[in-house]
This record gives sequence, C-alpha cells and structure tokens, in this order.
Amino acid sequence: MKELRESSVWIRLIVKSELVPEKRLELLRDECDQRCKIIAKSLVTAKSNQLRTESK
Repeated sequence: MKELRESSVWIRLIVKSELVPEKRLELLRDECDQRCKIIAKSLVTAKSNQLRTESK
C-alpha cells in the first residue's frame, strides 16, 4: 500500500513538472488509484473478518 501511494505521488510530480504529458500517464495513474482502492478495501475486509473471528 505504501509503495502504491508513493508511486501515485511520483506520477503527480512528473505531471506537475511537465516531464511527461499528463495524457500519457493517465492510464498509469488510474491503475495506481484502482489498486490502492482494492488493497484498502481488502485490508478493511480482513480486519473485519479478524474481529468477527476473535469475538466468537
């Protein structure tokens, strides 16, 4: 998760500094955002399942 966030920051920096056109990095940024959301949701689900298991 930490690496995905870091990648997202670097992508934004590259776009802001105009090293690469934003259009060219659009798909990469979108994929990074999607992966962050998937992993975040997985972590929430895993914690929820763990709490449910511990309370039994």
